[in-house]
Amino acid sequence: MTTSRAFPRLLAVSPGTHLRPRDLRPLIQRLGARGLPAILLREPQLTDDEMKSLHATASDHIPLVIVHAKHPLAYSLSENIHIASPFSRGGAPAGWAAFERLADVRRNVKGVLGVSCHEPSEVAHAIEAGAEYATLSPVWETKKGLSLVGVDRYVHSSATTAEKDDRKPTSYFKSGCPPACLALGGATPERFGDLLAAGGHGIAFMGDLWSAGDDDAVEAKLTEFIQVAAAAI
Repeated sequence: MTTSRAFPRLLAVSPGTHLRPRDLRPLIQRLGARGLPAILLREPQLTDDEMKSLHATASDHIPLVIVHAKHPLAYSLSENIHIASPFSRGGAPAGWAAFERLADVRRNVKGVLGVSCHEPSEVAHAIEAGAEYATLSPVWETKKGLSLVGVDRYVHSSATTAEKDDRKPTSYFKSGCPPACLALGGATPERFGDLLAAGGHGIAFMGDLWSAGDDDAVEAKLTEFIQVAAAAI
């Protein structure tokens, strides 16, 4: 739990099967010791026992641990949950099903709730439904055929999101916190710095971290991101 009034600027997203299909626990310990403030465990392929062990390790070393709802144990394992986008793709207006899905999740999440979004309008809907944060992607690069959001639209969405300082206290943010919009999709330390300078809140990052190389290289890459965040304070 924390009494902080700020959502972390850095949220690492675990690699799943894409980049490092191996035991992540020793590396997560190192990243936590280095100062990683938050991690989203997106590991639907793990067995229940593997997921429990990974979550326990992460919780022992990283302040904020969020579990993606794709894993069957997500809601029983963690009070902090992230869900995939409930919205229609292609910028279509959100239907009642999306709002009902968000409302149902919010009722069942005692801690931090995050939502994947691909349009600024989706971010607004997610925050209105009570999410503490939303990821907006792809900001810089895309591999799934989605249209790029771009930095300017992200920064505007981030600023609009931060204005809604009406979050209720949760089991993690005991005093509540202003909601946050995090840029996702192609983040590098250089792009992160430019984003902060432009007024963005922060990033969710995966590829540039886990693909850096061996464990020493991954830790060194995290250090670069942390130094950028520290310089912006």
